[in-house]
Amino acid sequence: MEKGSRKAIVTDLHRQEAQALREIWDRHKPNQAEFGREFGIGGQTAVSNFLRGKSALSMKAATGFATGLGCDIGEFSPRLAREASHIAEVVAASDPSNPSEFVPVRRVDVRFSNGHGKVIYTEDDHPPLVFRRDFLNSVGIRNGDAVVVEAEGVSNEPKIMDGSAVLVNRGDRERLAGDFFAFRVDGELMIKRLERIDGVGILATAENSSFRPKSRIYTKAEDFEIIGRAVWVGSLL
Repeated sequence: MEKGSRKAIVTDLHRQEAQALREIWDRHKPNQAEFGREFGIGGQTAVSNFLRGKSALSMKAATGFATGLGCDIGEFSPRLAREASHIAEVVAASDPSNPSEFVPVRRVDVRFSNGHGKVIYTEDDHPPLVFRRDFLNSVGIRNGDAVVVEAEGVSNEPKIMDGSAVLVNRGDRERLAGDFFAFRVDGELMIKRLERIDGVGILATAENSSFRPKSRIYTKAEDFEIIGRAVWVGSLL
């Protein structure tokens, strides 16, 4: 496994976000290790890497920093703030402001690999995300068919960034015509563009032109299961 396949490429934009975040951080200067544990960012090294621009901010990390520092995500990352704006509210499922308008979507703590297929499991699920019901209807998701997962790896960048939350429609598994799908193969979970090739099999293609292998054809169905079509990752796919 290539280590580089699991880490997002840090761009000038990410470094600008880190600088803005560090300016807010310096107003408070909490203990990095304690802060990371309390707000779900990780250990001291993870916090330091985000602050120094060594790691690209993910939505999960940005939410932790904003909560712990008492600021808005947009103050240091307009990019992630725009992603968050597509969600009507991010609250616990037990407290939506209007149950008739909002639907809690389970956010499972399993990362579908955008790289070489590694799946990471932890003990608990994240709190669900609450989406507007009319938004779910607009992308063709019926009740009970939605799940949110976190992508890992760079094989689909820039479309799906490492650490992105991805909304998956489990009710859409048959129309394989080049859209992004979450799927399991050989016991591993992945996200790729899938296309059914008659008489051959299923072609899986990575979005990132620099990723290798970019494409692969699956011909045996013994351990191949399509989970659903990916429809949202901060914006419609």
